[in-house]
Amino acid sequence: MTTVQKGEAATVHWATREPAEVCRRALHHEPFRATHPLAAHPLFTIDALMRLAREVSKRKGDLYFDAGDVSIGDKWGKIPVPDRPVTDVIERIESAGAWIVMKHVELNPAYAAVLADWAAFVRDVAGPSGAHLLRKPEMLVFITSPNRVTPFHFDAEVNFLVQIAGSKDLWVCDPNDRTVTTEEELEIYYAGDIAAGHYKPRVDVEAQHFQLDPGDAVHIPTHGAHWVKNHNNISISLSLNFEFPAWYRADIYRANHYLRRLGVTPRGPGCSVLSDRAKAATGAAIRLTRDARRRLVSGARA
Repeated sequence: MTTVQKGEAATVHWATREPAEVCRRALHHEPFRATHPLAAHPLFTIDALMRLAREVSKRKGDLYFDAGDVSIGDKWGKIPVPDRPVTDVIERIESAGAWIVMKHVELNPAYAAVLADWAAFVRDVAGPSGAHLLRKPEMLVFITSPNRVTPFHFDAEVNFLVQIAGSKDLWVCDPNDRTVTTEEELEIYYAGDIAAGHYKPRVDVEAQHFQLDPGDAVHIPTHGAHWVKNHNNISISLSLNFEFPAWYRADIYRANHYLRRLGVTPRGPGCSVLSDRAKAATGAAIRLTRDARRRLVSGARA
């Protein structure tokens, strides 16, 4: 993936380590490596991220940070949250044992331009037949203390973990291995519990291991359970991701969650086109009803 400007030599931007056709087949299914040009980018220095943190902290729900000793099997919400401003935590990041997440940083136009470059790269990898499923690109920034662990979990998005500064180890599991991530866990996840995945003993034996250094990126497939161990350094990394349309998987798993609560053992997505369509319609109705209730509650509180 290169860009050539008039009168200039080709400048490498985002690129896959393996041939494009290999990565196109792997997208959503298997991890693969990529390279990027952001390791020395001025938007991702600590000073720039301090300014960004002040901006993000003004938006409800777009900033999360915690601190403490964390193991692979710990859950979000169980880790202590420091009672101090995020800028204080960043200033003490070397010794804070902290993990800081800033969401939707693309709302800042400068970061949106960086995200757009990545989004064009992934759409190119996906090809015309796959790009139509890629919606709502998003950028998250992680600032992590030395030796900190990010616990075992899985995500719904099309995700690339991008290393800017420092180094870390990443383990990624097979997204189709239902001994690692069960159908019930996926259903609970789409019903609203983002911490639905549970670490099982010995999953690390089968997981693929990657070391990420500045300039490295790894595609983490959708539903691919993973965890991270930071090296003895301050780490700055990004999660760049796309969402799938809700009908593609989320609404089906949401419908399956309610079917299972009724005593039915539902089949996962992909087993039947007609069944998937019916479940997607049911799941969409559940989602829209839930969202309407949330708006009513939010309006009443206001």
